[in-house]
Amino acid sequence: MRIKTSTAVGEFLESTWSRVHAPNKAVLGRAGMFLALGEGVPTGFKVTDAHGIELAEETILGDDLAPVVRAALNYRYGATLDENAYKQAFRLYFEYGCHRLKQIWDEYNGDQIMFTSALIQMAKDGPELIEGDGSAARPMAVVDHPVRVKLLADVDDWTINAAGGNCLTVISGKPGSGKSQLALDLLTQISRQGVRFLFFDLKGELEDDPSNTQQTRTRNNFLQITGAKYIRLISEGLPINPLFRGKSEAENAQIASEVSSLVGAFAPQLGANQERAIRDAFEALESPDFQGLVNELEQRGEEGVALSILEKISKFNLFARADKAQSMERWLGTSQVIDFKPLGNDNDTKVLAVAFILNGIMRQLNRALAIKDGIQPLQMVLFVDEAHLLLPKEGKSGLLGSLARQGRSWGFPVWLASQDADAFLTKGANATDFAELAECGIHFSPQTLSENEQKKVLGQTLHKTLQRGEAVLRLSGKLYTGTARQLWKDNGILQE
Repeated sequence: MRIKTSTAVGEFLESTWSRVHAPNKAVLGRAGMFLALGEGVPTGFKVTDAHGIELAEETILGDDLAPVVRAALNYRYGATLDENAYKQAFRLYFEYGCHRLKQIWDEYNGDQIMFTSALIQMAKDGPELIEGDGSAARPMAVVDHPVRVKLLADVDDWTINAAGGNCLTVISGKPGSGKSQLALDLLTQISRQGVRFLFFDLKGELEDDPSNTQQTRTRNNFLQITGAKYIRLISEGLPINPLFRGKSEAENAQIASEVSSLVGAFAPQLGANQERAIRDAFEALESPDFQGLVNELEQRGEEGVALSILEKISKFNLFARADKAQSMERWLGTSQVIDFKPLGNDNDTKVLAVAFILNGIMRQLNRALAIKDGIQPLQMVLFVDEAHLLLPKEGKSGLLGSLARQGRSWGFPVWLASQDADAFLTKGANATDFAELAECGIHFSPQTLSENEQKKVLGQTLHKTLQRGEAVLRLSGKLYTGTARQLWKDNGILQE
């Protein structure tokens, strides 16, 4: 099999292979191929032309690696590719891999040593394991073994990915009740079993606060055990761009409408004309990102709410530019904690940023994972703290509702936490009763609910008074009470 590269890739390989001491152009391209197989190809990436250089598959891969690449592409596409589909997939991944090599080369201004060092660093398989009894398992791309968590001390473990459930989890409790310690312990438990997570920390639960000794101890312990990457917004931006162009004009129009609707759902006082302005501006962009979208709106004379809320996302550098962004799949290769506290009381920007990330995950990584031996495979748990900030908008956007219903089959189950249990009872068009839908609900402050609300959230009225550290658990329709897990004392360790 022979492929023809694009002009840009051909020129890059021609000019660079000898400078990095590669044996030939094909071997440099081989490095790009495996980089792309590791990261995945972004949804909006396209091969621009076929006017570059011609290379043979056997020259690029040699005899030994061809079966490995074929198996990897079959895995990426979730099917056994026929010869024509394999050739198209091979060329797409080769092009994107060389495109990424050029990005790295340009980033280091053609410094050969820095370029090679960057490739070696990127080749490392996830975070280093922490030695000793306190370490988590190395994160796995897909976890297809049973994953068990302990919720209450005297209640049997729950297998979160057993077929037939939805893994949607809701946690509620007033400040100081133990809600946050339970949430962190559950994330630590799944980390020990190789499951990654994306933690939207909207109130700064894991911020670095030297004046709070207990919080510092909890923070350091959690990050050390889980190996999660901590990102504090504004002082550090996210390396992804959740905006992308569709593969066809029709798909791009749909994405543009989706983007404008998201802004409309989470931005105050945004009218139909302003949503239309966002949609039209997005459709005009060849490589959409927030900076480009703001510039396009300004060029069109927009000055209202549509511009101001997107301008904040752009000026705060919350997301990377299109030409510098990592793929969503590569970014989610390890557990992540995103600290939104520096945004202060600007809840509109907080929730819109969360919404764009979740929408990007839904759009770009929505591959159904087949049930295997009674287990629904997992890719990553999506955990939103202070979820009530998003839930009141549910009637307008339906974003969390869609994820709660469909995310499980894609390997992205949703966990939500809020101070108030009644926050999970959303109202309006497309509303979702998260408390009823959830397979698991843990509530530390049920006394704040009316009897009618208790029936909706718990399934019945609770007549027992809970002691400090206790919670009521509704799991698969059954009700339990008891002492809840806490990270500070349990460290996410499951007792056999």
